[in-house]
This record gives sequence, structure tokens and C-alpha cells, in this order.
Amino acid sequence: MKKFLVRLVLAVIVIVVVAGVLGYIYLDVIAKKAVETGGTYAMGVDTTVNKVSLRPFAGQLQMQGLKVANPKGFSGVHLMQTGTFELEMVPSSLMDKTILLKKFELDGLDMYIDQQMPQSNISVIMDNLKKLGSGEKPKEEKPSEGKNIRVDLITIRNVVAHVKVLVGQELTIKIPEIQLKNVTGDNAVGVALPELMARIVPAVLAAVLESGKGVLPADLMNNLQGSVSALTAQLGGQAQQMVKGVQGEIGKSLKGVLPVDANGIGGTVGKLLGGGAKDANQDANKPKTPGGGLLDGILGGKKK
Repeated sequence: MKKFLVRLVLAVIVIVVVAGVLGYIYLDVIAKKAVETGGTYAMGVDTTVNKVSLRPFAGQLQMQGLKVANPKGFSGVHLMQTGTFELEMVPSSLMDKTILLKKFELDGLDMYIDQQMPQSNISVIMDNLKKLGSGEKPKEEKPSEGKNIRVDLITIRNVVAHVKVLVGQELTIKIPEIQLKNVTGDNAVGVALPELMARIVPAVLAAVLESGKGVLPADLMNNLQGSVSALTAQLGGQAQQMVKGVQGEIGKSLKGVLPVDANGIGGTVGKLLGGGAKDANQDANKPKTPGGGLLDGILGGKKK
């Protein structure tokens, strides 16, 4: 009888150990699925991740190649694609309803903004995200109840936005760094992953628009600014504060780059856009000259 009990106990221990090992191995798969499901639900388009590596005992998560597909009707390679996410969590919070993030950094974000008639691809995504704040059900089925996330600061580096307007020439806007502050500070229990994405996207877009002032066409600016305002109004005050904070920081960084009359140079912008300029930031450090300040400060390329 004693031998039977010993064998039974050993069998149970083996089962528990094996289950634990298998669970640890499949944590990456589970995390990857959670991100893809949450992203697809929030954005309303296919969202995939190339690789997720989770080390729960160290409180570390690395994610590479998050890709958000273009909505139907837009032919670009993608809407957004990321480089590497580095997240540092409070290990003990993994057992709670709310995961506490001490670090959330993204290095590399590539965006394609395509303006067609009557709207742009990013506006379609913003409309999908807006439903998260209205209680209206998005196109995708809501993912099963998961954990919330609480994070104060998100840092996004090396942002590149490619902007295409109808048959016009493609512009490229580069932003070295975007900092999103007090991201979920309005909610003690954090927010679900889809809502976190919904807060990040308009703030990043606001940074792109702020950096593109005087360069991007007015109709596109108005269209996208309207989408940002509508989405943040649905999501609430914290999303609006994040957008204002980003606009303020980008505006400060551009003070030494933009000429004083940057908002009154529509004619100059038209000449520049027709002259083969493509990169909206690459010549930011060149000396500024009268009448060519915009070119030297924001729009890369050769002056005529």
C-alpha cells in the first residue's frame, strides 16, 4: 500500500512538472495569440506578430514585427509595421488582473498613410478604434476576457511615416522619438490591450501631423486631425491629454527648425513638392536661408 501511495505521489509530481514545463513553453504562443487577437479586434484589420518572447520570472517580454494590414481598398504593403518592443513587467503582477509595466519601449515604427477619395487608410482604422469608446461593437469579435495593462510612459523611437496623396509624390516624415506620458494613469486597474492600442495610435498620428505642419497638404491634415479629435473624444479625457502632450513636445522640438512664417508658405510648399523633394526631415540640420527655410528645416531635397 505504501509503495502504491509513493508511486501515486511521484506520478502526480511528474504530471505537475510536465504541465508546468509545457505551460512555460507555450507562454510565447499564448502571448502572441493575445496580441494578434486584441490588435485585430481593435483595428478592424488583420494584425499579426512575427515573434514574442516572454520570460515571466524575469518580468521581461520582447516582441518583434507587429504588422497591421491595410484596410480594403488600399494597396500599400501595410498600414503599420514595428521593429522591436521591449517590455519590463512587475513579475508578481502577472498573477493579478492588471499587469504593471515598468518599461514599454518600441524601436522602429514604419507607417504608410494613403489618402484616397473620400478618406485615408488611417481614417478607416481610426473609425474602427472609435467604436471602442462608444460601446458600439467593432467588426471583429471581441476577444475573451484577458488581463489589463497599466503603464505610465511609452517611448517610441525611429518613427517613419510615408504619406501618399492620390497620384501625388510620396513624402516621408521622420521622428526620432515620441514619448507618451501617463498613458493609463486615469484608471487604477489599467486598460485592456485593445483600448491601450486605441490610445497609442491617435497620439502617434498626432505627432506625425505636428511634424508635418507646413509640408503635408491641407486637406489631408484636416481629414486626419478631424479623425484624431473624433477618436479621442470617444475614448475620453486621457486620450485627449496624450495627444495634446505629444503635440506640445513635437512643437517644442521644431521651434529651432521651422521658420517663423512656416504656416504662411503655401506657395513655397507647392514649389518644393513639385521639385522632387521626398524626405520631410532628412535635411533638418542644414543652415536655413530666406525663402528656403522650410526646405532646409523639414523638407529634404534640392532647392531650385
